Amino acid sequence: MATSGKEVHAEDVEDESKKRSNEESCDNMSDAKKPKIDDTEGDNIPANGDKVAVKQTGIPLICGSLNWDLMGRTGKRVNTKPRKVEPAWEPQIIGALSGVRVTDIIAGPCATHSFFITDEGKLYALGRNENGQLGLGSTKRQDGAKEVPFFKNMKVIGAAGGKGHSIVLTEDNGAYAMGDNTMGQLGIGSNKGPMAQVTTPKKVLLEEKIQSVACGLDFTLFLTSSGHVYSAGSSESGQLGINDNGEYIDGRKLFFSPHVHPERVHSFFSKDPRSKEVVRVKNVTIRSLSAGSHHCMAVSTSDELFTWGFNGHGRLGHKTTEDELVPLRVNFFVPGSRNGGVKVAKCSFEGCFAINELGNLFCWGQNQISKLECPYPIPVEDLYGWAINDISPGRNHHVISAETSTIAMGKQTQGELGFGPTRKSSSAPDKMSSVEGLKVIQVAVGTNHTVLLALDDTEEAKKILEELDTNED
Repeated sequence: MATSGKEVHAEDVEDESKKRSNEESCDNMSDAKKPKIDDTEGDNIPANGDKVAVKQTGIPLICGSLNWDLMGRTGKRVNTKPRKVEPAWEPQIIGALSGVRVTDIIAGPCATHSFFITDEGKLYALGRNENGQLGLGSTKRQDGAKEVPFFKNMKVIGAAGGKGHSIVLTEDNGAYAMGDNTMGQLGIGSNKGPMAQVTTPKKVLLEEKIQSVACGLDFTLFLTSSGHVYSAGSSESGQLGINDNGEYIDGRKLFFSPHVHPERVHSFFSKDPRSKEVVRVKNVTIRSLSAGSHHCMAVSTSDELFTWGFNGHGRLGHKTTEDELVPLRVNFFVPGSRNGGVKVAKCSFEGCFAINELGNLFCWGQNQISKLECPYPIPVEDLYGWAINDISPGRNHHVISAETSTIAMGKQTQGELGFGPTRKSSSAPDKMSSVEGLKVIQVAVGTNHTVLLALDDTEEAKKILEELDTNED
């Protein structure tokens, strides 16, 4: 995408964007029941001094594959001997975390591992670890949730996981990286020799205070407390947002240079769909980030949505399939217009989901189940009227918590939808019956598995939890 052109303020292009958004709106939107977003929990807390929600604690549950070595693989690709274990076809209580109060659960559309943060700021890890992404000082698989000793004397406040790497944030402004670093995705300044794989957490080389982080397949996004975005790792498809894909030719071969230091994403842009004129949007402050396999989403403090990176299947929402090397505003969403601004934005592996200011859920990009490829946002009509607590899109399945229901859709091969052993894939959203009545405040989807965080603050909730099986790993 060309980045030249005049500079304008966001408000200078707002009127024209409002006209476009009215034309692009779905006809049935005005007739839909407008739900509310339950934004008291989750990772969408605004930056820069806005009100911060008090963390609730709950009981972590898991469903799906428990054979971490086989997740997303065929048997021929497994380097270690996989264990023989039945999937958790319905949500189970994680026995290793019995008696532990959990405030945050972390997975990711590229991840085959999960993290749990307790009310005391302790970090527990679970899952595949062949690159040392759990930070346990080894590459041994972790079948049961285990506390990460490195952070024993720190207070952990956040984390994110990619395919083979992880980033952990601590209260003392620290950001620590571990796992695969072949593309420089850890942001520790080098990817050579012992720095190519890090099993004991190392500090990220960024002076600004990091507020949150998002991990893609082989890259990382960092959001600072001042609303700045930094990125590190592979930029082959433009996913770092720095107007450079790292491409170079050596002899007759094409290579892509990794970015081992976090680099700032300086500029955000808007493109007129008619004239194709590209203008820079000034004074953009970002409050939340999300990363898919090779694409990214960012929401500003004014509720504008920007996307960039690989655009296969139109996953960036610009009605094109061209990759974007810099953040480009999604013109469908305009604060105060019919479609509204964006409150929550989450990447799936090959697509995007967003909740607008009216509480309506939209998706675009690739849908693995229905094979729908849509290069612009369309409403998820099955969920109109629901007050959504949290949403976690994955690669082949997606999970949403709404009111006291947990809703899943997608492909079920190992119980990741939580529907039980007799149900297969579901292209339409459906409830997990075994946890119906529980308020799930967070959902975290990874490859072939799902993690839930459920409240246990009522007698009804406690009764439902007592009826669930316990995973004793």
